[in-house]
Parts: sequence; structure tokens; C-alpha cells
Amino acid sequence: MSGGTWRFPGVVRLMSGGAIAETADWMLLVALPLFVLGVTGSPLITSIVFVLQAVLTVAAAPLAGLLIDRTDPWHLMGGTAALQVIAVLPLLFVDSAADLWIVSLVAVVQSVLGAIIEPARPSVAAALVPSDHVAPVNQLLGIGSGLARLVGAPLGGLALGLGGVDALVVATAGAYAVASVVLFARAKRRPDAATPANDDTAALRTLEVDAAGAPARATFFGELGSGLAIVAGDRVLRRLMLVAVLMSLAQGLFSILFVLFVPQVLGGGDVEIGVLRGIQAIGALVAGVGLLSVVGRVAPARLAAASILGFGVLSLLIWNLPALTTWFPLYVALFALVGAPGLLAMTAMLTIVDRETPAGHRGRVTSLLFAALTALQAVGTLVGGFIGTGPAFTVSLQVQGALYLVAGLVALTLGRRGSA
Repeated sequence: MSGGTWRFPGVVRLMSGGAIAETADWMLLVALPLFVLGVTGSPLITSIVFVLQAVLTVAAAPLAGLLIDRTDPWHLMGGTAALQVIAVLPLLFVDSAADLWIVSLVAVVQSVLGAIIEPARPSVAAALVPSDHVAPVNQLLGIGSGLARLVGAPLGGLALGLGGVDALVVATAGAYAVASVVLFARAKRRPDAATPANDDTAALRTLEVDAAGAPARATFFGELGSGLAIVAGDRVLRRLMLVAVLMSLAQGLFSILFVLFVPQVLGGGDVEIGVLRGIQAIGALVAGVGLLSVVGRVAPARLAAASILGFGVLSLLIWNLPALTTWFPLYVALFALVGAPGLLAMTAMLTIVDRETPAGHRGRVTSLLFAALTALQAVGTLVGGFIGTGPAFTVSLQVQGALYLVAGLVALTLGRRGSA
């Protein structure tokens, strides 16, 4: 099955174009905080800039989802990548701390634009393949995202370190330009799809029925909120959002607790932190490729539950194993395993969104899912930042793992379909 997924028109284009754009996103995500910290010397200012970035990204999600559903998504993604080329250019005028506002503006604009492409990709992917290939194509997108992170994160720091901001601008603008060319094309809809979300009859989906039974065109704000209304009216989607909330809080905590855990408990340093981060990403990619032929054969609710529960068990094992041993190679192996559940869980969640959501609203619901993931992960990261050391740290490790277990138990109920 997985081999056939590549052959559907548009799949390779979507995966490669999205991965190239996301590589540039990761370059900026790593390099801009380093630049701000180097110029200001203030971690607080750096944090404020990028908390603002996350807030505005979440706020833009409803509009991004509406654009995905009401425009040609390929042209939307290609045009957005072209705008990202333009949006990065003001960094060329940054010379000192007085120009920090330019960096902040670029970071926010790039993040908001990225919030359009990210949910657009799974929405488009679902329209490219038959329903039994939706899970594998989502897995392919996850593999592309993993590659983008693995390549883009070090490239961002490397470009800034070797050539300064100018080199960063050239590298990211070039990547966005290539992504724009790759994405700026149409592809055939999936063979078993009904009416595509972006054809002429999609306008019919904007019609509502008033109290007298006469059709009335939906208002702009009604359209913006329709994704939330669909989630609120569907039991599976409501539970999926709860799973996303719990997962994101746990993931946000994990990102901070991990950085504290390595030096405080394992006695490691920056090198060990880097090794564990890298091996986690590599483990996710290896598992993603290795399990590509499996994901389409497992019910997405079961896949989500098994993956999330697995992440929780592995987290608790990692946090509590130092009572027996701090042998570093063992933790390398465990972190390699930790990479797989996150990718598989995301594949399953996007597949559930595809199955539960009307085609003409898939962009809005997917955008809400990504917004929830972004917002609650930021909250988890902020909470983790206040923990520090001592008993609170020890308790937080257990809470983080328990959040994943609760999320996994909720995910077990996702197979029970039905409204309200």
C-alpha cells in the first residue's frame, strides 16, 4: 500500500514542497532566537518575542483554515511561500539592537504564513488519494516534516554563525522560492472523493438555512467559526481535541524537563542533550519509513491510542530509570524509541480529522487542531520553565508521563463515532 501512495499525482510534489518550506521555517526558528539573544543578551526579551509569535499564529488559525477551504489550496500554498520570500528580506536591514522590531516583525509574519501551509498540506493530501491511503500519505508528510527539522535546525545556526543575517536571508529566501515553484500547481483529486472543496459547487457549502427554511449565505464570521461548530457537534472530534490538549501540554513539559533532566539527573551536558535530541529525530524518521506499510492497516483510533500510551510509558521509564542506572547508551536507545510514537500519533490524528470532517471544512478543522497543539505546547513549555529543581521537578516528571497516559486512554474512545 505505501509504495502505491507515492504514485498518486501530487503526493511527491506536496511532500517535497512542504518539506522545503518547513526546512526554511526551522532555520528561522533556530537562528532568530540566537540572533535576538546575541544582540540583547536578554533571555526574557527573546522569550517575549516568540511567545507573541505563538499567540498570533494561534489567533490566525481560523482565517488560515477558511482560506484553505475557500481557495485553490495549491495556489494558496505556493503564493504563501512566495510571500515568505518577501517577508524575510527586511532582515537585511538589521544592524543593531535598535532594529529588534524588524526581527520581531519578521518572526511573527513568517510564523503566521507558516500556519497557512502547515494545515493546508494534510487537507490537500486527503484529496489526492483514496480513503485507504490517507494514513500512509499523512505518514509521508510527517516524514517530510521530520527531515525538515533534522536538516533545517542545524542549517539555521550554521548559516547565522558563518555568514550572519545576510547568509540566513539568502538561504531561507532561496528555500521558500523553490517551495513556491514546487507547490504552485494543481493536482487531481482523489479517485473516490466527492465534489472537491475548491470547485464551483463548493460555494453551495456556504449556504445556510434561516429560521423560515430559506437559504441564506453564511456570514464571514460564521464561516470563520464553522470549524469550531463542527468540532463542537461531533463527539469524536471533541475527544480528539482533548487528546491534542493533553498531548501538547505533555510535549511542552517534555521539551523543558528533558533539558533539566540530562544535567541534573544523568550528569550530562550540551553534547549529551544534542545527542539525545538528534537520536530522537532519527528514530522518528526510521520508524516512520519502517511502519509506512502498517499505518494504513490499523484503525486510526487504535494507532493514536497505542502511540500516545507508548509515549507515556517510555517517558515514565526514562524519568524513573536513573534509580537503577544512568548508563548513557541505554538512554540513547530509549530516546530513539521515543521518536516513533509522536509521528505515529500525528498520522492517526490527521486521519481521524479526514474521516470525521466534511471535505469543504477540512482546512478549518485541521487548522484548529494545529492551533491547539501550538497553544498548549507553549503553555506546557512556560509551565516547565518555572519548575526549576527540587521536589517540584521530580513531581513534574511524573505528571508529564501521566498526561500522556490520560491522553492515550481518551484516544481509545476515538473509534466510537457519532454526533453530540
